Amino acid sequence: MTADLIVIAATLTVTLLMLCKCVEKSSWWAATAIPLASIIGSGFLVIAPILQMSVGRLAVAAMAFLVLLAYMVGAAIRFNIRYVEPKLAAGTLHRAAWSLEELSQWALAFAYVVSVTYYLTLFGDFLLRGVDMVDPTLARSVTSAVLLFIAIYGRHHGFNFLGNFEGIKLGIIAGLIAGLLYGNAQAWLQGVWHLPSDAARPGWHELRMVLGMLIVVQGFETSRYLGEKFPPQLRIRTMRYAQWISGVIYVVYIALMLYYFNYPLPSSGQDTAIITLSKHVAVILPVMLVALALIAQFDAAVADAQGGSGLLNELSKKRISTGMGYVIIAAGGLLIVWTSNVFEVIVYASKAFAVYYALQTAVAAITALAHEEIPHRIPRFLGYAFVCSLVLSVVIFGIPAGG
Repeated sequence: MTADLIVIAATLTVTLLMLCKCVEKSSWWAATAIPLASIIGSGFLVIAPILQMSVGRLAVAAMAFLVLLAYMVGAAIRFNIRYVEPKLAAGTLHRAAWSLEELSQWALAFAYVVSVTYYLTLFGDFLLRGVDMVDPTLARSVTSAVLLFIAIYGRHHGFNFLGNFEGIKLGIIAGLIAGLLYGNAQAWLQGVWHLPSDAARPGWHELRMVLGMLIVVQGFETSRYLGEKFPPQLRIRTMRYAQWISGVIYVVYIALMLYYFNYPLPSSGQDTAIITLSKHVAVILPVMLVALALIAQFDAAVADAQGGSGLLNELSKKRISTGMGYVIIAAGGLLIVWTSNVFEVIVYASKAFAVYYALQTAVAAITALAHEEIPHRIPRFLGYAFVCSLVLSVVIFGIPAGG
């Protein structure tokens, strides 16, 4: 009962704070909240059981590695906001960097197709878990139905009715963290806290699984495309804030979940195992987490479908209408849904964004090397080239959990 009250109080407090007018009207928070909500999205609920299944007790270290890799990529994108954007606008960007920048936009358009599928695949899985069902075929059917809805509704009407769910999402996550803190403290005080038994010896195979989870910490790049709303320095600063906040939340969340992996995982539907485990934290949490999952997945899928359709329209020089963009994205999603399982979709999404990140880090490296007025050119070139090689390793070596 106490745990439920703590979860509810934390959820309401953070939700009301996020919806407060003074916060809502703050430009620095608005610029922080957009990438933050993208980073702490649908993957938040999936990552704990997948990391536990893949690397056991090293889950915290694996999560810290993903957070650090994402932050290094974020540094390259922040460099591009500061130096590449004005050179693009002035037409003075080095030709090779300009070509890679153009190619990265096509890569991002493809990544949107995969990410929409990723979000809605999890939507189907969590929806069925909410009614205590695990049926891969039925989950694919649910995902397909939502993809068709997005295609048809987006084609004829566009999406202008969705509210801002970020406050609710962050509120429920705060409730989960508060419940986990209370549960771990109680176990420690009662002398029963201990790490789960772990016979696994993670090696190269498991590292490849971790690489395939990069999609979970994706979303910070949205700051790059908020130029119409916020000035460059604000976007650079608030992207850092978003990555700092989300990084701490992810690592703390995984650390607090370790104790609860002493409870048995479900024999099927491991990607939604957090719903089953959360009942040991607080009775109310399974319902709240299903609500969080459905809101996060649908909201993120529609947002990426909007972004993808608009990007296809721009890249095709208006030959593909935004309405037709929804249809193309849905068609690609249907193909992926019926040829892949949820773990494969996660890896496809990670690789799609890794290609985009590799191109963006390459743009940063070339720009740093080619433009003499940029300070610390050589160290920046070497640093961004190194990060580029890391994200390329995701494309080459990332595999599904259990793959």
